[in-house]
Amino acid sequence: MCKVGDIIVVKEYTHNGQVLDKHSFVVLSDESGTIQGLDYDIICNVMSSFKDNAHKTKKLRYPGNFPVTYNDVQIKTGGNSKDGFIKAEQLYYFKKDTLDYIVIGTINEEVFNLLVNFIENLDVELSYVIDNL
Repeated sequence: MCKVGDIIVVKEYTHNGQVLDKHSFVVLSDESGTIQGLDYDIICNVMSSFKDNAHKTKKLRYPGNFPVTYNDVQIKTGGNSKDGFIKAEQLYYFKKDTLDYIVIGTINEEVFNLLVNFIENLDVELSYVIDNL
Protein backbone atom coordinates (compact mmCIF):
# COMPACT_ATOMS: atom_id res chain seq x y z
CA MET A 1 0.00 0.00 0.00
CA CYS A 2 1.14 3.52 -0.71
CA LYS A 3 0.80 6.56 1.50
CA VAL A 4 1.22 10.33 1.27
CA GLY A 5 4.77 11.25 0.25
CA ASP A 6 5.53 7.89 -1.36
CA ILE A 7 7.02 7.67 -4.81
CA ILE A 8 5.35 4.98 -6.86
CA VAL A 9 5.95 3.56 -10.31
CA VAL A 10 2.74 2.92 -12.21
CA LYS A 11 3.00 0.15 -14.79
CA GLU A 12 0.47 1.70 -17.17
CA TYR A 13 -1.82 4.74 -17.05
CA THR A 14 -3.95 6.85 -19.35
CA HIS A 15 -3.70 10.58 -20.06
CA ASN A 16 -5.98 12.29 -22.60
CA GLY A 17 -6.92 8.92 -24.07
CA GLN A 18 -3.32 7.88 -24.61
CA VAL A 19 -2.02 4.80 -22.76
CA LEU A 20 1.42 5.45 -21.30
CA ASP A 21 3.90 2.94 -19.87
CA LYS A 22 5.80 2.82 -16.58
CA HIS A 23 6.19 6.19 -14.94
CA SER A 24 6.87 7.53 -11.46
CA PHE A 25 4.42 9.59 -9.39
CA VAL A 26 4.46 11.22 -5.97
CA VAL A 27 1.40 10.51 -3.80
CA LEU A 28 -0.26 13.74 -2.65
CA SER A 29 -3.30 12.25 -0.92
CA ASP A 30 -4.46 8.77 0.07
CA GLU A 31 -7.94 9.78 1.21
CA SER A 32 -10.98 8.43 -0.61
CA GLY A 33 -13.29 10.79 -2.42
CA THR A 34 -15.40 11.38 -5.49
CA ILE A 35 -14.66 13.56 -8.51
CA GLN A 36 -17.19 14.03 -11.29
CA GLY A 37 -19.16 11.10 -9.86
CA LEU A 38 -16.14 8.75 -9.87
CA ASP A 39 -14.55 7.25 -6.76
CA TYR A 40 -10.81 7.56 -6.12
CA ASP A 41 -8.47 6.84 -3.22
CA ILE A 42 -5.17 8.42 -4.22
CA ILE A 43 -4.15 11.66 -5.92
CA CYS A 44 -0.69 11.90 -7.47
CA ASN A 45 1.61 14.13 -9.50
CA VAL A 46 3.74 12.69 -12.29
CA MET A 47 7.52 12.95 -11.91
CA SER A 48 10.12 13.11 -14.69
CA SER A 49 13.90 13.28 -14.89
CA PHE A 50 15.99 15.87 -16.67
CA LYS A 51 17.91 14.46 -19.63
CA ASP A 52 20.52 17.25 -19.59
CA ASN A 53 20.92 20.94 -18.69
CA ALA A 54 19.12 22.12 -21.83
CA HIS A 55 16.15 19.90 -20.97
CA LYS A 56 16.19 21.21 -17.39
CA THR A 57 16.15 24.83 -18.59
CA LYS A 58 13.29 24.11 -21.00
CA LYS A 59 11.12 22.24 -18.47
CA LEU A 60 11.59 24.76 -15.66
CA ARG A 61 10.22 27.53 -17.89
CA TYR A 62 6.77 26.02 -17.31
CA PRO A 63 5.25 27.58 -14.17
CA GLY A 64 3.64 24.28 -13.09
CA ASN A 65 6.88 22.29 -12.95
CA PHE A 66 8.40 21.89 -9.49
CA PRO A 67 12.13 21.00 -9.46
CA VAL A 68 13.46 18.14 -7.33
CA THR A 69 16.97 16.90 -6.85
CA TYR A 70 18.08 13.34 -6.35
CA ASN A 71 18.83 14.29 -2.73
CA ASP A 72 15.17 15.30 -2.21
CA VAL A 73 14.05 11.65 -2.40
CA GLN A 74 14.94 8.30 -0.88
CA ILE A 75 14.70 5.57 -3.49
CA LYS A 76 14.62 1.90 -2.47
CA THR A 77 14.84 0.39 -5.93
CA GLY A 78 13.97 1.07 -9.55
CA GLY A 79 14.95 4.73 -9.58
CA ASN A 80 17.75 6.71 -11.14
CA SER A 81 20.25 9.21 -9.79
CA LYS A 82 19.02 12.16 -11.86
CA ASP A 83 17.48 15.44 -10.82
CA GLY A 84 14.02 16.08 -12.18
CA PHE A 85 10.69 17.79 -11.81
CA ILE A 86 7.12 17.20 -10.72
CA LYS A 87 4.26 18.35 -12.94
CA ALA A 88 2.48 20.04 -10.07
CA GLU A 89 -0.47 21.38 -12.07
CA GLN A 90 -1.53 17.87 -13.14
CA LEU A 91 -3.49 15.98 -10.48
CA TYR A 92 -3.92 12.29 -11.34
CA TYR A 93 -6.77 10.41 -9.65
CA PHE A 94 -6.46 6.64 -9.20
CA LYS A 95 -8.13 3.67 -7.48
CA LYS A 96 -5.49 1.57 -5.71
CA ASP A 97 -7.37 -1.69 -6.22
CA THR A 98 -7.25 -1.31 -10.02
CA LEU A 99 -3.80 0.29 -10.26
CA ASP A 100 -0.70 -1.81 -10.97
CA TYR A 101 2.08 -0.01 -9.06
CA ILE A 102 5.03 -0.47 -6.74
CA VAL A 103 6.37 1.85 -4.05
CA ILE A 104 10.00 2.70 -4.83
CA GLY A 105 10.69 5.38 -2.24
CA THR A 106 9.60 8.61 -0.60
CA ILE A 107 10.04 12.32 -1.05
CA ASN A 108 11.60 14.20 1.88
CA GLU A 109 8.94 15.67 4.18
CA GLU A 110 10.28 19.22 3.86
CA VAL A 111 10.31 19.02 0.06
CA PHE A 112 6.83 17.46 0.07
CA ASN A 113 5.54 20.40 2.13
CA LEU A 114 7.17 22.82 -0.33
CA LEU A 115 5.45 20.96 -3.19
CA VAL A 116 2.03 21.23 -1.52
CA ASN A 117 2.60 24.95 -0.91
CA PHE A 118 3.74 25.34 -4.54
CA ILE A 119 0.53 23.66 -5.79
CA GLU A 120 -1.67 25.78 -3.52
CA ASN A 121 -0.06 28.97 -4.86
CA LEU A 122 0.14 28.07 -8.55
CA ASP A 123 -1.00 30.80 -10.89
CA VAL A 124 -2.03 28.32 -13.59
CA GLU A 125 -5.16 26.24 -13.99
CA LEU A 126 -4.94 22.78 -12.46
CA SER A 127 -5.60 19.76 -14.66
CA TYR A 128 -7.67 17.00 -13.06
CA VAL A 129 -6.76 13.72 -14.80
CA ILE A 130 -9.56 11.21 -14.18
CA ASP A 131 -8.85 8.94 -17.18
CA ASN A 132 -7.75 6.15 -14.84
CA LEU A 133 -10.95 5.85 -12.79
